[in-house]
Amino acid sequence: MPYRTIKVNRILILLGFIVGLPLLFMAGCKTLTSTIYQSMDCDQFNIDHIELRTGIDVPKIKRKYCLLNDSTRTVEFEVLLNSEELKSYSAKYFNWKAPLFTSEGRRSDTEWQASLDTSNRALIFTINYLGNE
Repeated sequence: MPYRTIKVNRILILLGFIVGLPLLFMAGCKTLTSTIYQSMDCDQFNIDHIELRTGIDVPKIKRKYCLLNDSTRTVEFEVLLNSEELKSYSAKYFNWKAPLFTSEGRRSDTEWQASLDTSNRALIFTINYLGNE
């Protein structure tokens, strides 16, 4: 009889780990994503923050500047892609609006504009935070 109790206890503990660890992992991922989304500085998670807010993948880049005030973040990057990759990237995320490729969007808490100048490889994001950020 004690053997069965030990065996049942081990199975319950094992099931607890099998269910609990993935739940903890998912909760951690959700918390990290929320932290990145709410990040309000130009250093930590800056690129990830832009990608989450705009839905535009930021390729290999060199940061030129980042300006942040109460309700607006403006960031300029130099895109480090070859000509073929740059052409593919601009077609995927932007619309041609001479003389730049542009994109824009709006969410309940964010309004953003992005532009890509393929002649000097400048990628500029302007994110306006709406409401209480």
